[in-house]
Amino acid sequence: MDAEASTPTTREADVVHTPAYVFDESILLTDAKTAREALAASGGHLLFAMKASAFAPMLKSLSSQVDGFHASSLFEAKLAREILGSRGLVHVTTPAITADEIAELCGLADMISFNSLTHWDRFKASGNGDAKLGLRINPEMSLIADERYDPCRRHSKLGAPISDVREAMLNEPARLEGLTGLLVHSNSESDDFREVLETVHQLDRLLSPLLSQLEWINLGGGYMFRDGTDYAALNEAISLLRSRYDLRVYMEPGTSIIRRSGTLVASVVDLFASGGKMVAVLDASVNHTPEAFEFQFEPDVAGDLQKGGHRYILAGATCLAGDLFGEYAFAEPLVPGSRVVLKDVGAYTMVKAHMFNGVNLPSIYWLAADGKCELAKRYTFEDFKTRCGV
Repeated sequence: MDAEASTPTTREADVVHTPAYVFDESILLTDAKTAREALAASGGHLLFAMKASAFAPMLKSLSSQVDGFHASSLFEAKLAREILGSRGLVHVTTPAITADEIAELCGLADMISFNSLTHWDRFKASGNGDAKLGLRINPEMSLIADERYDPCRRHSKLGAPISDVREAMLNEPARLEGLTGLLVHSNSESDDFREVLETVHQLDRLLSPLLSQLEWINLGGGYMFRDGTDYAALNEAISLLRSRYDLRVYMEPGTSIIRRSGTLVASVVDLFASGGKMVAVLDASVNHTPEAFEFQFEPDVAGDLQKGGHRYILAGATCLAGDLFGEYAFAEPLVPGSRVVLKDVGAYTMVKAHMFNGVNLPSIYWLAADGKCELAKRYTFEDFKTRCGV
């Protein structure tokens, strides 16, 4: 790889056992600090959305940088509480809370946002006084073009429609008694904080009497906190909620904090010509970066040249014809054993990766801020057998 690729994680590329995820603590803490400081400037509070990554060393490192974790299942909530102990908040939201789980969740979580009004009706009496009970709201404002990732899509399963909540507020106020807060998660990978302000204006316009009765609001994730971003609209949104309604305001980025810290290191295992182009087969798979396949995008690769160089189609290790990372060019020819580093794949990789074809999952390495790189997890045939019911 060329000099452009010499980040801390790519310097470790020659020593890890491939395929491997490498998580860089220094980058993680830098991006967490950016989000924390942006929110703190306007009086907001930072949670980390575990759905983006539930890697335990990363969560432990983040635990001192955030106010808590947002969990999307009982298992995530249990892991969050194990790591946080009594030091931080656990906020739980899932479309599928069951009667078998509610008591345990109430013992683990500080806040639970039910996904629908019927969910609220069924479980609002289950609270034990420890967990503050809330409701997820669908603001009915689509901000994402691709419906697969739009929480406000047609016939959305995610959150009570704001029009229904308004009707309950006006005509059945007793139905909402005991509600302490709201969750509104309606975006994905946006750096335009005017959209969160529009969402807050929608809540202010339609649910003002209800907001006056609440203690907290979680404005969700899906926003990218980066140096140089204009946060004026975010500041205005949080200021409105704090000054008009005296609400404690949370946000829960996931991708924004974890994406840049994660790389996937792979080795070339075969090279051959096909239809006039060179194919380099790696020991990794798009099943190890599932969103690349879902979104059909080509991940960034360290050392990739825009012009010239030696060009290759980087192919994955499974028999799936579409197991392809994309076409890339390198300053030096690839040979069997060459290391290839896929950058910015910290979000949604490890949590979605799977063992299609029996191809093993990548080992997981933690590159600590002090420069020490340690193996955190290596998967074996025993893991595969367990998944197969042995």
